[in-house]
Amino acid sequence: MKKMLIGLLLAIIVVAGGVYIFTHSGATDKQGDVLSFIKKQGVTIIDSFETPSELTGYIGTYKDEPMSIYVTADKRYAVVGDLIDAEGKNLGADAIYQLVTKPQNEKLWQQLEQTDWVQDGDKNAPRIVYTFTDPFCPYCHKFRDMADPFIAEGKVQFRHILVGILQENSLAVAATIMGSDSPEEAFQQHRQLSNKGGITVDNAKASKGNDSVLANNHLMEALHMHATPTSVYKDNDGEIQIVEGMPVQQELSRIFEE
Repeated sequence: MKKMLIGLLLAIIVVAGGVYIFTHSGATDKQGDVLSFIKKQGVTIIDSFETPSELTGYIGTYKDEPMSIYVTADKRYAVVGDLIDAEGKNLGADAIYQLVTKPQNEKLWQQLEQTDWVQDGDKNAPRIVYTFTDPFCPYCHKFRDMADPFIAEGKVQFRHILVGILQENSLAVAATIMGSDSPEEAFQQHRQLSNKGGITVDNAKASKGNDSVLANNHLMEALHMHATPTSVYKDNDGEIQIVEGMPVQQELSRIFEE
């Protein structure tokens, strides 16, 4: 819907007395301000913000996806999308971050804290990294190997949110780890045996840990995260950062505070 709305309203003119869309042959004669029309499309208007232009900025969301909207003083015209200045600065970027992205990230962090995860490293290590990990994800293993010296030094701790999505037996192995008396020890054992296929599935343990892994699968899907590893951490300014997939070198340096 967001793409459709932006596709229809970006680079078009929206007139409160009649909605004229370059990609649509029809028009409406509904009177009222343009924000009323936009709200009727399912957009939630969160707040307004000032801009250096003669337009008033608004931040809206549709299904938690943010968008910026710029409205004329008479509220009869609007442009949906980015508004930039002569230097190319996106005038709505900071407002989107403060009003939408930051609160969403803080909610995400709380959700991750409440999941069933496997502790990896000193629980008092200052840098906490939540990471969605599939037992058979080669990039998850590579990421963990690169983190090893920082975890060993007590600088970083991983909290593995185990999912089972990549291979047919990913779920059973992840559930075996989660259902073990010590998921931490089982996870490390699986790491050590990764080149030999990992730990052996234990049906009793897998039955015990199955619900936790399924819940993690569902959470990952609900968050629209599609790659393992996907990692979440707080940077040096306390801002929550999300890295989908294997981090590149620059991202690794930020995560490990090199």
